Amino acid sequence: MTTDAVPADQALRARAVDPEGSFIVQAPAGSGKTSLLTLRFLRLLATVDCPEQIVAITFTRKAAAEMRHRILAALKTAAEPLAETAPPHERELHRHASAALVHSRARGWGLEHNPARLHVQTIDGLNYWLARRLPLASRIGTSATVIDDARPLYAEAARRTVAGLDADGPVAARLDRLARALNHDPRLLAR
Repeated sequence: MTTDAVPADQALRARAVDPEGSFIVQAPAGSGKTSLLTLRFLRLLATVDCPEQIVAITFTRKAAAEMRHRILAALKTAAEPLAETAPPHERELHRHASAALVHSRARGWGLEHNPARLHVQTIDGLNYWLARRLPLASRIGTSATVIDDARPLYAEAARRTVAGLDADGPVAARLDRLARALNHDPRLLAR
């Protein structure tokens, strides 16, 4: 990274942590996305009326678990003094975690003992949570489940689409070939 890029990156990170705006963070692995989102979550915790007002969404369970772990670890260490030799990013983390912890205690949230109040989840987890709370609007009642491999469902949706089309049309013929190929080799969906 060039020396001109460092201040620009720092400015963008500062904007992303600011709770006054909304942001989508896209960056390569190892670039600090989880650290940035942890800072933002902690900063928001210091301002909201209840922790459930914050929803952090990631793509994988591993990323959600890592972010939840970092938030809880920061809250745990926020009550302890920080070493004067701590690097700037640790100072910033400690500052936001301390403010969040003070707010949590003032409001009686007890986040250190009630981590379930922190909504850090996957997109699928959020959809599941919403469907379970709004069974009529979701049209699936309370039977919603999260599955790890949706490829069989995609193949079934393709088969049903083909069955609903005019059997003589060109689109139906192509979709029928696709459905048969998927039925024969579901790995084609991964390509």
